[in-house]
Amino acid sequence: MSNSTIDPLLKNLQIELADRIIHLAAFIDSAFGTGNANVGDRLIELMGDKGISIYGEEPERIDLNNYRIGRTLSFLYNYAYHARCIQGLDWDDWHGDTLDQVFREFLEITDTYGVVTSTRNCADWGSSKTSCRSESTWESSPLWEMVKLCDARHDLDFEEEITVSDIALLAGMNEKSVRNALRSEGEHQLVSKDGETVECAEALRWLCSRKSGFRETTFVSFDKEELPESLSYMELAPFIKSRLEKIYGDFDWRVNASDFLGYTEDKLWSIVHDIEKLPIKDTQRIAKAIKVDQVWFTEQVFAALFPEQMELILYKNQIEYEVVPIHQEKPFIEVQLTEKGIKNGYIDIPAKFSEFFPPDCFGDRATGNQGIPIELRFGNEIRSTDMRVKSSITISPRARFGGYLNKVINAKPGDTLRITNVEDRVFEIKHTPSN
Repeated sequence: MSNSTIDPLLKNLQIELADRIIHLAAFIDSAFGTGNANVGDRLIELMGDKGISIYGEEPERIDLNNYRIGRTLSFLYNYAYHARCIQGLDWDDWHGDTLDQVFREFLEITDTYGVVTSTRNCADWGSSKTSCRSESTWESSPLWEMVKLCDARHDLDFEEEITVSDIALLAGMNEKSVRNALRSEGEHQLVSKDGETVECAEALRWLCSRKSGFRETTFVSFDKEELPESLSYMELAPFIKSRLEKIYGDFDWRVNASDFLGYTEDKLWSIVHDIEKLPIKDTQRIAKAIKVDQVWFTEQVFAALFPEQMELILYKNQIEYEVVPIHQEKPFIEVQLTEKGIKNGYIDIPAKFSEFFPPDCFGDRATGNQGIPIELRFGNEIRSTDMRVKSSITISPRARFGGYLNKVINAKPGDTLRITNVEDRVFEIKHTPSN
């Protein structure tokens, strides 16, 4: 968990999961041992984490890749917060005897009073007693919020109907606002037969029509011959593993691929479960082993592991732009469009322009909450969206502008967008071709 490039929200989830592991080990130590940490510490060490004391409370030192639930977290996180259904879980058997259910049951077990209080300090999640008469309170946690989002999105993607409350979760709205849409008219109406559930096709239509940051799920599979357009940090290791299994056999890939790469089986196993273990100097060798373009694969690795450095390269021209003084009557900034931004419908803005926008319009990355929307006017459209911090290099409206960039103005790399502050919380976008 030491990688500084990981999203702060993911880091927060990782720390909570590691803390739950430590608390459970401490409870087992009390139940099976003598409470002096011998059993608990040995249990943690058995999983590969050495030199950690369960009563020292050092969750940052836990290597989650050593644990099955730790490896599951990346899939659930990507599904909940990045709308990416990644190969690696049995998504069709949700709530069955699968990894997602094991993860859910682990949270339930570690929510119990005995586990929550098993170390020197009570955890800030789960059940805690408020008096000697065993009255108790229960505190939710970011991991449970993630699971609830996963459940809501899974219903939308794989079931026939979805509840109004789950639609509210996906839309980032309160339930009352969604119910108001049931009484609306025209394209803004959310149609329901019973006032409690909505057909998934209708729910998806309504969510997409709001243009408020909701993203339809992208289904990522590595079984096809066609390579994905890009790979995220969480997708790199599953991608490599999938290619190795396909090329070297489902059961013999570790032996055969290890021989080809000159790695030990243990080293190869560590790479496909923790991308941080991938030797950067070997990207070309690994690309040959998994039979993909070496330049493409190297770019994916560097973009995932060193996103800020890669953005410095990709947006080096933008970073030199100067902002028009804020005291002008209608201040503006100018940003240059890139090929990648146009293709994906994003308007990436140098982070140095953050003060140009209201400070409350930025989403809180630590909790996943969205900011208060601003209004963007472009062409004949008006879009309400908050802003998100992509990195220390770039910020971006959460909404996408694929149709405007690719169909309305036929944008080209190097074109300029002028964003003018015309009213309070209202911004106008005008396009200037590069030629």
